Formats: sequence, structure tokens, C-alpha cells
Amino acid sequence: MLLADSLVVIGMATASLGTIQEADGVKEHSFWLRNAGQEAVALQQGYTSCGCTTIHFAQGARLQPGDSSRVTLRFNPRGKGGEFHEVGTIEYGKHKKRINLTLTGNCVTSEETLLRQFPVRINENLRLSTDHFDLGRMRIGENKERTVVVLQRDKQDRKVPLTIRYQPDGKKRGLQHIDYPLKIRSGGKEHLFTVHLDVFIL
Repeated sequence: MLLADSLVVIGMATASLGTIQEADGVKEHSFWLRNAGQEAVALQQGYTSCGCTTIHFAQGARLQPGDSSRVTLRFNPRGKGGEFHEVGTIEYGKHKKRINLTLTGNCVTSEETLLRQFPVRINENLRLSTDHFDLGRMRIGENKERTVVVLQRDKQDRKVPLTIRYQPDGKKRGLQHIDYPLKIRSGGKEHLFTVHLDVFIL
């Protein structure tokens, strides 16, 4: 049975842009929506999951049963890096139903962006997303986790997440500055480095 108020995507609701270069600028993909219901529906508003993506469509347009309309998602890779999964949403009809459209892919960043994302240098081939975390207030027995990402400078510029787990041991209270040791294996060698944690132990 056909719904009175229904839009469907013609084809796939997810499109892959593949591997793109940040330097190449904005990429876009168009989707087509069809009114598969029994009554006219209006395309009311659209929004996206991130400011890097914009959605373009005929806002306010009324689609009669069987009519189609194009929706375009544009992805700006500036300052982005790695895999992306961005969603554009259209609200339509008197019941404000939603239909989602998705762009995926992998963005190869420029050197400038990469250095902004990984500002802490360990050595020639390794960089960190950060070397400092403020854990705020913690009680004895409480656990907190944070993630630091290590950039390995090679042909793939691999990004390796390392998990930091901290639990106060009860020996000290008040404001503490903790040196947390981490290690990673890269280029056949084991590399040691330190991340700094600030925490107020209650």
C-alpha cells in the first residue's frame, strides 16, 4: 500500500567520492528524490551533519505523486583529513518526515593541515595530535579514558590511535601533574614518549 506522504531516493542514498585531495577543493554529488506517495509533498528544509557539507535543493517545492527533484550535497575538504561520512537531511511533508543522503570518502590533507592536526613532534617520522589532557576532577576509584593519535610519516601517513587510561591510586589528592608514558612501534623500532595529564583528585 502506498503511503499518502512518502519520498524515496532514486538509486542509492549513499554516494562515495572515493579518495580526494584537500587541495582540489569542493566536491559534490546529486541525488534524486521521487514522490512515491499518493499526495503532493513539500520539501520544507534541509540541514547537514557538519559545516563542511552544504545541501542544495528546491526549498518549498511541492512534488506531485510521481514527480522527482534533485538534491545536491557539496563537501568542502578544507581542514579535513582521513575518512569522512557526512549526512544531509531533507524534511518534507505535513508530518515533517526526514530522508537522509550520505557522502563518504577519504580526504588526503595538505601538509599545512596535517601539521595543524598533529602539532607535537616526537621525531622526524612521528607526530602527536596532542601531548596534554586536562582530566578535570576525579574521585578515587574513578576511571577516565582519552585518546592520542600518532601520525606515522610514511607514504600512507598512517594515523594510530593510542588509548590513555587513568585511575587515581589514592596516594595523593588535590591538583596533580602526571607524566603518562606511551610507546609505539614504527620503522622496526620501539619509540617511547610522554603525555601529560592534569587532574584534581578529590
